[in-house]
Amino acid sequence: MVRNIDDLDFCLSSHPQSILEGLRSLCSQPKLVDVTLSAGGRDFPCHRAILALCSHYFHSMFSGDFVESIAARVELHDIDPNVLSSLLDFAYTGKLTINKNNVEGLICTSSQLQFHTVRSVCSRYLQHQIDATNCLGILEFGEIHGCPEVVAKAWSFLLENFEAVQQHEEFLMLDKDRLVTCLKDEDLHIRDYRSCVEAVLAWVGHCRDNRICHLLELLGLAKLSLLTESYLTENLLKEPLVQDSLQSKEFVERICREKREKTGGESEQRGTEKTLNLQEVLFVMGGRSLDDDSDDEDEDEAEDRDRRLYPRNCGYYNPKLGQWFQLPDFPNYNKWGYSVVSLNNNVYVTGGSRGSQSNTWSTTETWKYITREGKWVTVAPMLRPRTNHSSATLNGEIYVIGGTTMEIVEVEHYDPFSNCWTLTGPALKYVTNFTAISCEGKLYLIGSCAVKYNALTMQCYNPVIDSWCIICSPFIPKYLSSPRSVSMDGVIYLVADNTKKVYLYNPEDSVSTHSS
Repeated sequence: MVRNIDDLDFCLSSHPQSILEGLRSLCSQPKLVDVTLSAGGRDFPCHRAILALCSHYFHSMFSGDFVESIAARVELHDIDPNVLSSLLDFAYTGKLTINKNNVEGLICTSSQLQFHTVRSVCSRYLQHQIDATNCLGILEFGEIHGCPEVVAKAWSFLLENFEAVQQHEEFLMLDKDRLVTCLKDEDLHIRDYRSCVEAVLAWVGHCRDNRICHLLELLGLAKLSLLTESYLTENLLKEPLVQDSLQSKEFVERICREKREKTGGESEQRGTEKTLNLQEVLFVMGGRSLDDDSDDEDEDEAEDRDRRLYPRNCGYYNPKLGQWFQLPDFPNYNKWGYSVVSLNNNVYVTGGSRGSQSNTWSTTETWKYITREGKWVTVAPMLRPRTNHSSATLNGEIYVIGGTTMEIVEVEHYDPFSNCWTLTGPALKYVTNFTAISCEGKLYLIGSCAVKYNALTMQCYNPVIDSWCIICSPFIPKYLSSPRSVSMDGVIYLVADNTKKVYLYNPEDSVSTHSS
């Protein structure tokens, strides 16, 4: 007998994949399969155990008191054989290619056969493909196939990008009730209300005979009172559609009269024109440091100091007007180390620390500044307390990166429509000196860690497959101090405080360059 020999724990890492591949190869041997699926005139030899593990539908079928539980052959009706083949390939390999040509079929069939993992991935794929040309079609598809998460994302995109969506053919095919709902929605973002009127006229004009009866109702939702009298009289009243609709014409004329009676004159027009456009501005908040707090400061001194510091901790700069404007103060005056990001024309402030210089603690707080109402409100708190973290918006959600006490870069994302946070897989490499930015549907984390390594690393997160990867390129700089990034026209621009160079990274070409 062999004595004094230590135990050996052996694990073959390739075993699970090898077994799956082996089972797939056995499907070609009739004696080693136990069920055959039939769809659209094609047969698919399979193993019940594999199907039951991947599909609740087949699990119930094979484990219940059904004829199919003992049948050697199962007929599947109204199932596309090509889509079924893809689902079976996924069951045996864990791999699936989703594209614009097969995603509809995959969602329909995976829903029917209850391949929940495939359905979830297809749903995420659709959400990340939404743009101005297809959001209405994806919205309708999500409603038909019971995908509320797809519907929510498509609807929010429509409200945020209404002026872009109205330029495309899908908008002209929109049904009247949905258009009314959209125009009534308080979250509809319009930069210029003239575009709202133009959208109504274009929609009615597309099927004039059938839709002109709705013109009066739609114009009533187009906020004509916010338009100048000159636009109403010189443009809208001269529109052939308005001329052909007596009620609509009288409605516009009444709005003009009311505007003249209310203020009249040219000053009203100039004042109104200033309210027409939503403009891009520079939002600035905070500006305090820990040095502003003193542990030995008595209560009266702190009160006097806070009275001086409280005003003007939040404002914005309008580059077109060249002026600064004050906004309602951010309620937490003593907070520092938070991150600020803009989404859907609102501002979100996440995390940060509170307390004195010698006693601080991170928070999970999330504040939202509602620009339409001009007030701060709290929304769902983050799952992890964070300070000195980074945040970015990606596909209608907010991602927060790092800033925790863990030895990994923890990531979570916030869905403003469900008002909830969800953990995302951590980044592959730990970084403390980093920046994060979204570009072309993916999240990029660029940084280094002086404690573990100095080399700059670029990590990329793909939300569709919920996976991180490391991008290797000889053009990525070796080190940057306090890097900061911005994305514009599909290119990432990277700067730092230890160099005058501006680095450019194009995800499409995977090429990084720099300019002086």
